[in-house]
Amino acid sequence: MLQAKKSFWGKRPGFDTGDLLHFGVNVGFSLVLGAMVLIWQLTPLAIVLVLLSKWRTLAVQPRFWVTNIKANLVDVVVGVSSVGLMHQSKESTVAYAWIGLYAIWLLFIKPRSSALWISIQAITAQTLGITMLFGSTELVKHAVLVCALSWVVSWAAARHYFSNYDEPHYRALSLLWSFITLQTVWFALHWVQYFSVGGLLIASVTIFITIISLTLGSLYHAYKNDKLTRNLVIENTLLSVISVAALLISSGWSPIL
Repeated sequence: MLQAKKSFWGKRPGFDTGDLLHFGVNVGFSLVLGAMVLIWQLTPLAIVLVLLSKWRTLAVQPRFWVTNIKANLVDVVVGVSSVGLMHQSKESTVAYAWIGLYAIWLLFIKPRSSALWISIQAITAQTLGITMLFGSTELVKHAVLVCALSWVVSWAAARHYFSNYDEPHYRALSLLWSFITLQTVWFALHWVQYFSVGGLLIASVTIFITIISLTLGSLYHAYKNDKLTRNLVIENTLLSVISVAALLISSGWSPIL
C-alpha cells in the first residue's frame, strides 16, 4: 500500500515496487540460507552462496578487484558468520533468530552510511566473526587458522570504521588494531572460557574484544569531533575496567595446554 507521506528506507517517498522487490529479495535470500543450513544440511554450499552473492565485486576491471574486495569484506564477514552461527546453533530456536538478524542486516543496517551506522556495521562484523570462529569447537583446535581469520575479521572491521573519518593513518591504525586482536586471540586459545546462550557458545574473548573496541572507538570518535575531554576518558576507561573485571570474575577459566 502506498503511503504518500511516509518513507521506507529509500530516498523516494512511499513504499513503491522497488522497495517491495528489495525487501522480498533480501528476506528470501536469508530464508534460503536458513533452509540450506537447518533443513538441507548444506552449510558449505550456503557459505559459497554468500560469496557468490558478491559477484558484482569482480564484475569490473581486474585492477579494481582488490579495492572492491576490501570495501565488501565486512558484508562478507557478516554473511559467512551468520551462516556459521546458524549451523552452530541449529538444534535450538536461536538458529532461526540468526535468519531474522541477517535479514535485518541486509535491509536496515548494511545500506546506512552515517557515522553511527558505519560503527554499528564494523562492531557487528567483528563480534559475529569472532563469535563464529570460537563457537566452532573443531576450528578452535587449529590455532594458526583461527588467529589468521581473526586478524582478517578485525582488520576489515577497523578499516571499515576508520573509513568514515578523514584519517590519514587509517591503514596503520587498522593494522595496529588487528595485531592487538591477533595477540588477544592467541592468548585466549590457551585459556578458553565459554558462556552458553540458547545452545550457542560465546567465548569470553569475544566479549572482551567487543568491550575494548567500544571503548577505544568511542574515544576516537570524540577525538575526531573535538569532544575528547579528561572526564570522558576517565568515564570510558572506568566503565571498560569494570566491565572486564565483571567478565573475569564471572568466568571459570580452564587453561588448554
